[in-house]
Amino acid sequence: MKIYVVGSSKNNFLPLDNIREKFIIDQPHEGDNIDFLNPWYCELTGLYYLWKHVDDEIVGLEHYRNYFWKNGHPINEKEINEELKKGDIICSGYKYPFCGKTYLKQELNHCTKGVVDIFLSVLTTFDTELTNYFIKFLNGQRIWCCNCFIGSRKILDEWCEFIFEVLSVFEQVSKIGPGTNTLRREGYFTEFLFGAWLEYKGYKIIHCNMNKLSRDLTRTEFWTIGPDKQVRY
Repeated sequence: MKIYVVGSSKNNFLPLDNIREKFIIDQPHEGDNIDFLNPWYCELTGLYYLWKHVDDEIVGLEHYRNYFWKNGHPINEKEINEELKKGDIICSGYKYPFCGKTYLKQELNHCTKGVVDIFLSVLTTFDTELTNYFIKFLNGQRIWCCNCFIGSRKILDEWCEFIFEVLSVFEQVSKIGPGTNTLRREGYFTEFLFGAWLEYKGYKIIHCNMNKLSRDLTRTEFWTIGPDKQVRY
């Protein structure tokens, strides 16, 4: 089991343990990496490196100040194994307490400087049904936060093989780079899409609070909607 904890050399990390390892975004990494894309990809640079260099069956991604939290402490290996008996992947859900229809799309459009429709048009070329599900998702109130997760290597492989190809095609029609006003853009797109993709694929998501998020959720507060059913945790 291996969790990459993403942060910079200037950050104060929460204590590490036997399953957590720092991924420092402003230091060079050996082998296959996308370090040069970090201004746009954010924690996805750690996700890519995890995908390419870690073979553990259970893998995860957290932020230096945001760990998955259980029983008053960072979730440990034993607790992770127990949680994953209940479902496929651990994520942290956030439900906006109030918002109108299309609020999430408006928020994503704001964060990505108005190119959501371009992204959706590219996504459609890969999977029309997923795109339609994502549009419905953006009309809701919930999001699975921060590109963070703990789950099986199988899910990591499936997600990374898909999303990095989507982003590569998207950037052919909507460029990134210095002077393009696109900082953090790919990180935002994947933060919104990841949870929708998991739901669309039918993976059972286990909600677990993250210790520093502004509004914690209990299982009774959070709803997730799968492709053909509604589940309350």
